This record gives sequence, structure tokens and C-alpha cells, in this order.
Amino acid sequence: MASLVRKTLAIVLLFSSFRVAGAQAGKSTLADTAEIQSDVASPRFSSGVTAGAMSFSGGRSEQAFSLLLAFRPVSWLSFSAAPGFGRTTFGTLSSTGPTDIPLASAARYSLASAPWSPAFVGSLSTVISTAPAGSTLGVGRTAMIAGAGLSVTLLRHTYLSGDVSHPLTTASGNGSADVWVSRSFGSATPSLGYSAEIGTADSAATLARSVAGGISFRIADPLTLAIDGGHGLTRGAPRWTFSVSFGTAYGGISSVSGGSLFGRLKNAFGSRATSSSGYSKSSTGGSSCRKIGTC
Repeated sequence: MASLVRKTLAIVLLFSSFRVAGAQAGKSTLADTAEIQSDVASPRFSSGVTAGAMSFSGGRSEQAFSLLLAFRPVSWLSFSAAPGFGRTTFGTLSSTGPTDIPLASAARYSLASAPWSPAFVGSLSTVISTAPAGSTLGVGRTAMIAGAGLSVTLLRHTYLSGDVSHPLTTASGNGSADVWVSRSFGSATPSLGYSAEIGTADSAATLARSVAGGISFRIADPLTLAIDGGHGLTRGAPRWTFSVSFGTAYGGISSVSGGSLFGRLKNAFGSRATSSSGYSKSSTGGSSCRKIGTC
């Protein structure tokens, strides 16, 4: 499977190089803040689908399919939901069924006329569990999470973004800090990023650290195709992740809009794509990383 992922990513990068060359030769590039501002100008109603797979060194693997539904009543406020269906395998055991459902609200403020054109985002989300406590398919309890993000135009057509998240409920996983850089070539936008888990690792686990890369193609505004993958740097992170997203909800570079590298991975796999510890901190239950095969 790892060989298939590597070959697929190689094909994608080759394809993107031709798309980029064509865009540079036949079109003018976007304005400095075009990608950041496209989040504000996205459709009032948008949607998309994501399919992907991930695997942990502890033996657990997961395949998932999710539907992203987003509503933007005004330019600075958005609401989203991402119901999904998945299958997880650990040894001879496997589970199939609905995945946890994240519901999110986010507010955005942009300063396009300021140096670096910063855009600030604050978010509040809840994860509705569809599985019992101890399930390997989900967290097993409802969780509340707060987040904040910042995007700046670092150089012409080059954007530096970052966000942090922190759980507001116990045994809901650790928080994470993600940073990534995106470069717009018109119809193609590649991204590279780094994610670090913030908090205390569960017994026998290590905090997750990973790198990720992806590329999105604007097929026809606002329709976007995105292909993303990641590799764990510690045993606490998935050894690898891979996802393909398609729809109208993946434009721009903001993690809240679903348009960012880590935003798409989290929509596909939930918070365990970037944070696999902190789920067993309560006396009422919670599975250790050994039991669920993530360490």
C-alpha cells in the first residue's frame, strides 16, 4: 500500500508540473491575496466528498469516506458538518460504521490592506460520537474544541498559514499546532506542512509529529480536486495518510473552510490525523493507545 501511495503522489506531482507550466505560460498569476480572499468569496452553500486511508505503526488501519457540508450566511461566518462512514482494522478485529461527526462554526477577519494581508480565524467545534466508548472507529464521547488560525501573504503568491486547536472537554484528545506554506500557480496550489500534537501522551504513547504535502486543482470555479498525504515522524502519528477530496467546499487556503492541507485530512479522519493521544484521561473510560493500536 505504501508503494501505491508513493507512485500515486509521484504521478500527481508530475501532473501538477505540467499544469503549473501551462498556467505560467498562458495566464497571468493571481493577485497577491487572491487565495486568501477566495475563502471570503466562496459560495454560500458548498459541499464535497473525501475518501482516504491511514495506518498506524501499532497495527491499526482505517479507510474512511466523508461528506463535507458548509453554509456561509455572511462573508465572515461559516458553519460546517462532515458526516462519514469508515472501516478500521486492528489485528483480526475490524469495525465498520458511521464515523464521528464534526460540527464547526468559524468567524473570520481579514486585513487585506495591511502588510502581509493577514487573515484571522476563530472557531468552535463539537464532535458528535456515533460509537460507544472504547470503539476503535471513533472517540466514543462528544467533544468540544476551540481553535484559532492566521494566514499571511509571505511573498508574492506564497502564503504562510498556521492554526492551533485545544479540547475544552476531558478525554477528547490533545490539541495540535499545524503550520503550512502554499504557493499559488493559478489553477494549481501545492502545500507543504508540519503538525505537532500539544499535550500529554497516553501511557506507552509518544506525541504525534508529522509532515504532510498536497496539491489542489481548480477544475472550474468553485469546483476543486485535492490530493493529500502525510508521513508520521513519531510512533504516535499515523505512519502514513492519504486522501482525495472533490467538490466546491475546498477552495482557498483556510483550514476552517476545508481548503487547507490539514483541514482536508481532519475532515477525512477526524482529530486522530494529527493527534492520537489524550483520549484516556478520565476515570469514566477511554482506550489506551495499545488497545486501539495507535502506538
